[in-house]
Amino acid sequence: MLTKEKIYISAEEYLKSEREAETKNEYYDGEVFSMSGASLNHNIITTNILGSLFNKLKDSSCRPFGSDMRIKVSENGLFTYPDISVVCGKMEFYDDETDTLLNPVVLFEVLSKSTHNYDRGGKF
Repeated sequence: MLTKEKIYISAEEYLKSEREAETKNEYYDGEVFSMSGASLNHNIITTNILGSLFNKLKDSSCRPFGSDMRIKVSENGLFTYPDISVVCGKMEFYDDETDTLLNPVVLFEVLSKSTHNYDRGGKF
């Protein structure tokens, strides 16, 4: 049986490609992983959480972001898109593009049957 050879790329190659892509992908340890779309219930839950956070945090230095804000996890190099992230104070970014946040203080993941093992395991 033939196996597909893994292709490894640098974080810079990933970001260049990701910034031009029409779909979102995660990056870890040289590999790129496609992300699946979200269900109706998933979208309802994240919208409710994001709306509540926005109202609760509007008079503070904290800002909530939806799933289009990419996060780089400094401890392991993962580039990912959590369902919701919150940053307080000065935002720190990976580079001048201001699309990859380095210092979130809270991350939210809405679990689904198809992704809960990854969300609670490798992604966590």
